[in-house]
Amino acid sequence: MPGPAEEPSPEPDVRARITLRVAGAATALVLVAFTMPLGLLATIAPDLSAGDVGRTWILSSMSVGLAGALLVAGSLADDLGRRRIFLAGLAVFGVGGLLGAAAPSVLVLSLARALQGIGGAALLATSLSLIAGAFPAGPARVHATGVWGAMIGLGIAAGPLAGSLIAEVGSWRTAYVALGLLSLAALVPGARGLRESRAPERRPLDPVGAALLGAGLTTLTTGVVQGNAAGWGGAVPVAAFAATLVLLAGFARWELRSAAPVFDVRLLARAGFTGALIGSFVLGVAVLAFMSYVMTWMHVALGASVVGAALWGLPWSAVAFLVSMRARVLGRFLTPRAQTAIGLLVCAVGLFAMRGLDAGSSPAHLAPGLAVLGIGTGLLNAALAQAAVTVVPPSRSGMGAGANNTARYLGAALGVPLVVGLLRTGTADRVADGQAAAAAATGAMNALLLVVAGIAVAGAIAVFVLLRPARAQATPTTEKALA
Repeated sequence: MPGPAEEPSPEPDVRARITLRVAGAATALVLVAFTMPLGLLATIAPDLSAGDVGRTWILSSMSVGLAGALLVAGSLADDLGRRRIFLAGLAVFGVGGLLGAAAPSVLVLSLARALQGIGGAALLATSLSLIAGAFPAGPARVHATGVWGAMIGLGIAAGPLAGSLIAEVGSWRTAYVALGLLSLAALVPGARGLRESRAPERRPLDPVGAALLGAGLTTLTTGVVQGNAAGWGGAVPVAAFAATLVLLAGFARWELRSAAPVFDVRLLARAGFTGALIGSFVLGVAVLAFMSYVMTWMHVALGASVVGAALWGLPWSAVAFLVSMRARVLGRFLTPRAQTAIGLLVCAVGLFAMRGLDAGSSPAHLAPGLAVLGIGTGLLNAALAQAAVTVVPPSRSGMGAGANNTARYLGAALGVPLVVGLLRTGTADRVADGQAAAAAATGAMNALLLVVAGIAVAGAIAVFVLLRPARAQATPTTEKALA
């Protein structure tokens, strides 16, 4: 750290720009991997003989890895070094992509995507905290976190379209090779351009807490995915839920007694922190989970081509990207609390506007609602990124970012089985049953849209009640305890 007598230099500004570019690009790459199966599932499923259970696992497996590792990665980054964990995440993410390209079965592909999720967790948790450390609080940080949120929208937009286009000219395996090589190539600019940062006081590691939390979240998502796909009374979901109760109870007890917890449960006493977590979780359940399957649904139920379905998803993803880039302007007039609540309400409006589908509907029916949903998603991407690093002490920015992203992708992991389960009715037999099955498929979608719109409204109300300005939350004593 420069001493008080040193002359200021332009290097910090240059470093900050490099940090934003590298961290933003890595964030976009993770979201490309997260959404790419939306454009590839129609070609992956027959190649690997994936039924409903296999499709659900292909879509959900990366969320399982993300949810299980995000919070752990954020806390480790605070103590071991954010640059170090970021680079390790790039390497793991790249290896996961290459393993996915060689996968001979649904099981291996799902495990490879879970590995991508673990690497992606390190990237998402550290990228936001690296940006927060590179830009001082104020307009510069608001702009930088807005760009970071926009990279989420860019990755979501690029993933399905890139996947479907690559599948048209090559195969789905080519897409995973490209992901793996791009992430491994990013190690060079990352190693050269990022500056190491960590909490001022290095705390002892908490491997027991990290293992209990990661295992508990993994068994929870595994139980939900497997239960929805194969039946809730099966041995796997019952065992997974029982293990979840034991693991998370053990985690809570351990953390309350730990001198250096991987997740400081005292942060939950901050209404702003809890409100941000709720906003992220609802975004995952109501929006990301819905969008994780709607393009495949367009292909199966409405007869759109694979590339066409990806293009019809652009009104959402492209608008989300553009709004995230400009959301910093709204930050001058709206608090994160108001912007998050408004974003969720706008998402609810967009979801509700897509209802009214019938057997004769085309994907064009969904486009206006998807555009409105994109506006709400863009507002949320920017607001939640800002909230994640302002409602916690600077020394715990990795923990804050990790917790925020954990809530988002845990919501997505739990929401995908809900979406697939509600949409399963009628879609599989569309070819055989003709108009009757098409009517059943669109009826199921109308019901799903009502459910997720209601979840978004409930989330908006909860966020408005809970999310308060950080300034009103903490006293100096509290800050010292949490730091």
